[in-house]
Amino acid sequence: MTAPIFRTPEEVAPELGMSKTELRRYCRESGINTRLSNRRIMLHQDDVTKIIEWVRERKNASAATDEVKPDPFA
Repeated sequence: MTAPIFRTPEEVAPELGMSKTELRRYCRESGINTRLSNRRIMLHQDDVTKIIEWVRERKNASAATDEVKPDPFA
């Protein structure tokens, strides 16, 4: 039996070490997913790779913004 081409976030989330809710939210925020119907988000292996990159970039961007914040007590 061959592996499915499209997988649900529930199937992919444990592989990435995050909850299914987190992964669904990241898919909505980033727009990285394949919609098969109105409420059905599916992920291709390319989508999984892009989500990983998006999460890393998002983390790096937030770390850079945290450094710029002025100290209100200085």
